[in-house]
Amino acid sequence: MAERMVHIPLGRKTVPWTPPRDIVIPRSRGNRPPAGTPEDALAAPFGSPRLSSLASGAGHIAIVLPDATRLWQDVPRMARALRMEIGDGTPAAVTWIIGAGLHRAPTEEEKNLLLGGASRPGETVIWADPARAADTGMVTSRGTPVTVAPEALGADLLVLAGGIVYHDLAGFSGGRKGLLPGISGRVSVQNNHGLSLRGGMEGLEVNVGRLSGNATAEDMEEYGRLLEKGRTIFLLNVVPDETGKPHCYTAGSLDEAWSRGVEMARALQTLHIPGKAALVVVSSGGYPYDIDLYQATKAVTASLGALKPGGGLILCAGLEDGLGPGNFASDLPLALCDPGALLRRLEADFTIPGFIALKVPHDMKGHPAALVTEKEGTPFPGETFTSFDAAMEWILPRVPPGPAVYVRSGNCIVLRADSE
Repeated sequence: MAERMVHIPLGRKTVPWTPPRDIVIPRSRGNRPPAGTPEDALAAPFGSPRLSSLASGAGHIAIVLPDATRLWQDVPRMARALRMEIGDGTPAAVTWIIGAGLHRAPTEEEKNLLLGGASRPGETVIWADPARAADTGMVTSRGTPVTVAPEALGADLLVLAGGIVYHDLAGFSGGRKGLLPGISGRVSVQNNHGLSLRGGMEGLEVNVGRLSGNATAEDMEEYGRLLEKGRTIFLLNVVPDETGKPHCYTAGSLDEAWSRGVEMARALQTLHIPGKAALVVVSSGGYPYDIDLYQATKAVTASLGALKPGGGLILCAGLEDGLGPGNFASDLPLALCDPGALLRRLEADFTIPGFIALKVPHDMKGHPAALVTEKEGTPFPGETFTSFDAAMEWILPRVPPGPAVYVRSGNCIVLRADSE
């Protein structure tokens, strides 16, 4: 369909674009799950009794919440729904765990924000520090030791909150990712995520939406089943729509509830276009989805599979916090000038930011690309512009003839061409 003017999210503002050719707006297809609330999901769990029933017979309950980098999930709403379902009068001891994986420790302000008033006096709120994870003695068949926060091991009912979207390594997020990397030790995270390099960069098994044959995802699944020994695990996950806003929820057992949520995510977040695109103009969706380049690269991954050979991409991202967390800021320039050196380092000491820094330029080979951002001089596997019009002028002579596709919120979707 043709539209003559669009307003592209860029940070905390939008930029106008009058397309020089007709544009295609991708659409979701199939049976769209109805909108719902966390309370709806908790009232009708998949593969499990209601959480209220499980809590009434528990001695110690641990509730795992995502950290502040996942506020798009509206974590406080899930925390309050879990509290209401468990009830204020439960005799069980309740511990709230912020499962940040290998991210930094949350501040007290962030803890209060995430809980949204759901904790009660006398209840413990802790961060799952990966340096103090307890070793269970169990190991997955792929060699990942099961090491988790001791407060989780001491619980006979473990509740996981999270969100389900397409994910570069795990295929989909949510579910067992609340355990690994959520509350696991560094050695567990490093081994599991390092499985993604098992086939080298030319034979990667990991990709958005890929579960079967994905060693990282299959290892996470086995890890979760090992942790279910001796305790009950209950899940509450939000499933956002194609704009990244919460749409519906899934609750119940770790396996069945997450699988149902993945079905919902595929229906909501898979966007279709008639055929391969000559050019994709993709925004991360504005702030906070484009708070840094590390987050914004999700929109690149989401779109590349729908490009023609030689097709181009313009990424629009404000990048208020620059390149991103950890070693991504140093590893991306290294990936652009010496990818072999970064690969060798990751094989010895795997990190997700380093892997993304290596994977995105690798996947973009053969595709002219431009980054439109408020941060001048940002390294990128293409050209960087502060003017959208200048980026468009640069890229149009470099792409083949054919339709241009506009994706308003690329961080929570995957773009599919019907001609694939």
